[in-house]
Amino acid sequence: MIALPIISFICCIAYIIFIVFKYGVPVSLSETFYLLPEKIDWLFSAWCTMVAVPLGIYWFMLAPGYLCWIPLLVMFGLLFTGVSCRYKGGCKCEGCNEVEDIEEVILLPFWQKIKSMLKAFNPKNGSAKFIHFVCSIMAIILSTVYICIMNKYGWLSVIFFYPLMIAIGLNIPGVYNKNTALDTNDSAWIFFMEVVCFCLLFIFIW
Repeated sequence: MIALPIISFICCIAYIIFIVFKYGVPVSLSETFYLLPEKIDWLFSAWCTMVAVPLGIYWFMLAPGYLCWIPLLVMFGLLFTGVSCRYKGGCKCEGCNEVEDIEEVILLPFWQKIKSMLKAFNPKNGSAKFIHFVCSIMAIILSTVYICIMNKYGWLSVIFFYPLMIAIGLNIPGVYNKNTALDTNDSAWIFFMEVVCFCLLFIFIW
């Protein structure tokens, strides 16, 4: 059974290292789908699956009965995040002009970028976008809640590492595909938040 989290951890780290060394620090893990060439963009969905399923099974077997629903929801959340990987729609090719007023988007203040992200929860903007954002955020929130409930040092780690890594990410330019519509595009704070969530989850579950 111990092989399951090891497989999940190796897949998680290997993909992130590949993306960072190949393209640079992305604005988010979801954005890595749009950084990948179309021939291999299935890697994002495969990554979500290979991280979610082994870890989810192992986590479910260890979780107390009253909380065993959390690993299941997190696992399915990551799976649906991978399935709805084309959450922005549109074309990924170079020279595509599908994005309108991209310069204006880049110049938006940080709080307006957050407001732009919240609009993604509107199902009218596309079911894939809605599913992708809801499932990914659900996975992050439930993972964090579980860590805080199950370990006395969990909430301290969350309070310390989340703000720290987000602050670091705000000062690091994020890599993104300029040919696609963007939800955030000038810093890597979402990527750092997602990475620290995975790290804390592996540490406290494993």
